[in-house]
Amino acid sequence: MTKKTKRKAGFASARVEKIIRNAGAFRVSADAVYRLNELCTEYGMNVARYAVEIAKHSGRKTVQEPDIRLAATK
Repeated sequence: MTKKTKRKAGFASARVEKIIRNAGAFRVSADAVYRLNELCTEYGMNVARYAVEIAKHSGRKTVQEPDIRLAATK
């Protein structure tokens, strides 16, 4: 990633970097932060979509915590 190029994904870059650092990294590249951010966003969207399907199947409009838990195990 060049300094002139700004990339945007779903989560705050500082928070994603902190996750990587908490995993044991001393230094973290901007590309690594961006890629993990993409992966987390993609995974989160997949879980959310499936949770919405579960809520609809249950006759609800509200997505609840058990829907997310069930969707995450898929």
